[in-house]
Amino acid sequence: MNNLQVSFYTEAGSKRGMGHLIRCYTIYQKLKDIGIKAAFFLDSDVDYRYKFNDIEYFKWEEFIFDNGVNILFIDSYEADIELYNKISKCVKVPVYIDDYERLDYPRGLIINFAPEARKFFKFRKENYHYLLGLNFIPLREEFLNTNIKKENQLFIMLGGSDVANLSLEIIDILKNVDIKKIIVSNNELIKNKLSSYKNVEVLYKPNDIELIKKMSISKFAISTASMTIYELAYCQIPTIILAVDKNQELGAKQLIKYKLAVSFIDIKSITWKNNIEIKVNELIKSALPSNKIVDGRGTQRIVDKIIKLAME
Repeated sequence: MNNLQVSFYTEAGSKRGMGHLIRCYTIYQKLKDIGIKAAFFLDSDVDYRYKFNDIEYFKWEEFIFDNGVNILFIDSYEADIELYNKISKCVKVPVYIDDYERLDYPRGLIINFAPEARKFFKFRKENYHYLLGLNFIPLREEFLNTNIKKENQLFIMLGGSDVANLSLEIIDILKNVDIKKIIVSNNELIKNKLSSYKNVEVLYKPNDIELIKKMSISKFAISTASMTIYELAYCQIPTIILAVDKNQELGAKQLIKYKLAVSFIDIKSITWKNNIEIKVNELIKSALPSNKIVDGRGTQRIVDKIIKLAME
């Protein structure tokens, strides 16, 4: 096992958010913790060294395969099928993290942890491998040791980059809602404006320990339909989803159906600003408990599977 070499290739940035980065990095850290050599490569227009100091930056169009790699992860909306085919032929265990059956993937291990992932891959191919459904959500290790004692606060996380620039609008809409708001921002100018509002605490470029502590003790949340939804569900926090693109809009209905969130707001609707204030007030009054749907063992299950495949 000590002879294994794993590489991760994914993307993030000002228009792409941080979801792919977070979930890949979670698996990457788990592998390193058990002594496996791993490297992490990121295509991004944002420098994340304030948070991740051991990643290398690359561009998909400049991808070069390392022949010493046994296991290679790709998590992308941008990499083309030719690249996937090349990797499938050269790596013993190619791993593809998927969200909506984006491609007709070549030979490899396909991971999709959406609640209805099994419906996406109804027709499974011989000699392929699949990890499908909520049992394979990669949660950061820090979440597994969170304090679940709740405080009366609303946690707001609009993706790692707030690609739709909604932070200020939402805080302004909710300024008369009588609850403390905790909001994450990676933009210094926006952070300064947010800080001028009463009863608002801004987490500016927080590290994982600070972020997860504030998230886990919150009673309620607003989030995009991203990795954060699964993390909030693990912490049993009832959440309102804001969908900022078509993929998230499609995913939001599925997340609500499986009780990973309580409601959904389409920001393309002309009434979305009124809707969010109404739904937040309803959520606070109802104080709905959230079910324990995510068990926190997804990362370990993924690691166990790829090691088993690599050792065969």
